[in-house]
Amino acid sequence: MAAGYLLPISSDGYLLLGIPLTVAFQLFVRRRPLRTLFAPATSRFAWDGKALAMVAAPALLPAVYAVGAVRSHDCVVAGWYLAAAVGAVCAAFALRTGTVLGALRSAALPIAIGATGMALVYSAIHIRAGVPLSAAAAVAAVVKYTALYFPVTFLLEEVSSRGGIDPPVHGDHGQRSWRSATFVSALWGLWHLPVSQALPLPLQAVELVVVHVPLSFAWRRPRNLAGPALAHAANDAVRNAFMLGL
Repeated sequence: MAAGYLLPISSDGYLLLGIPLTVAFQLFVRRRPLRTLFAPATSRFAWDGKALAMVAAPALLPAVYAVGAVRSHDCVVAGWYLAAAVGAVCAAFALRTGTVLGALRSAALPIAIGATGMALVYSAIHIRAGVPLSAAAAVAAVVKYTALYFPVTFLLEEVSSRGGIDPPVHGDHGQRSWRSATFVSALWGLWHLPVSQALPLPLQAVELVVVHVPLSFAWRRPRNLAGPALAHAANDAVRNAFMLGL
């Protein structure tokens, strides 16, 4: 947070700072393998045709945008998209340890809570501002940003919050604890403050805690980040869709 307030960096650069911090915390503080950040139940990843398809699908869109950023000589944005492409590899690893259906099941409740909340809040802002929202444009934005944000949120946000912070705070046991989930969500909400200015501060705090608490439970049950990362991406995609024109 101090770096976010003191350094002249963009929101993308701020997110990228989390990668070395998370790696250092995992390797030198927790002393755990990096794979336990997103799929602790396995130590193997078979590079067969299915695995390559799982990597290529979520990596394609970020890779295209990364090439455009490199051509524009925007190193920070290029790094952000390249991190998303790496996130696709981690996401494929997580998906191979479980099932796509399992990821969808664990993502369902966080999406229902988060997307509904985003839609209600930003719809109210649209109505208050008198700005119309195109349904077709909103649907297209949800599809685009879900595809883009799935590998992005996996590596740049979920690996840090759910994979890195949640286990030591929660105690690495399987019990469900609202207190620890709320505490982790509050920490993560505070971390967003230097780059989050879409809403007034009190509303931002409520939004971040309410949206992130279900993500902690989606991670704790299967111990796999694919579900919460998908839910996080979908919730952010709905937010972006409802912000069109604002």
